[in-house]
Amino acid sequence: MRFIKLKGQKMQVAENIAPARPRAGDNLPKEEDVLLMIKVAEGSEHALRMLIEKWKNPLVNYFYRSTGDLHESEDLAQQTFINLYRARQSYEPLAKFSTYLFRIARNVFINERRKRACRPSEAMNPSEMEAPFDGRSELARSELEEVFYDALRRMPENQRTAILLLKQQELSYDEIAEIMDAKVAAVKTWIFRARQILREALENNFTEK
Repeated sequence: MRFIKLKGQKMQVAENIAPARPRAGDNLPKEEDVLLMIKVAEGSEHALRMLIEKWKNPLVNYFYRSTGDLHESEDLAQQTFINLYRARQSYEPLAKFSTYLFRIARNVFINERRKRACRPSEAMNPSEMEAPFDGRSELARSELEEVFYDALRRMPENQRTAILLLKQQELSYDEIAEIMDAKVAAVKTWIFRARQILREALENNFTEK
């Protein structure tokens, strides 16, 4: 057995894996990550290392926006790669790799949240949500960010995940729907409500000043 390090941690990787069976969609054009994942299924440790190197930071950042804890975020990213590796033989390249990966990541987060009953906290830049910060002092900006993060913490998981995937990962509505196993109409509703909650929280803060 060999190990792959992720942020100071190690992940076992089995060697001499039997070649993967042909999969549906093999005749479709492949993005680089899809080709790497197919190689992972065929037993390539190098391909797995390349995927980890490329996606470890986006995953850690994604989890950090839902936990506020860097160590826990690294653990969740580690578990995502472990689950990705375990699912290698059943992988079918029918969608973008990022869609496949973040669906695994979301399941990891939900499962861990259920186990720990943790309260997530967000660290997304409020300016990405078109918050009205112009002309505000640093102190006022800090206060607004606190209001913004508190609003994110209080959101239902589906709304928070949808808005993060849209703003942080720049995924399309279709891709978010696939990750969340939902209809596009539902995703649009979640994002609309998330934006509404954030806007109302910020506007209320202005009204109180």
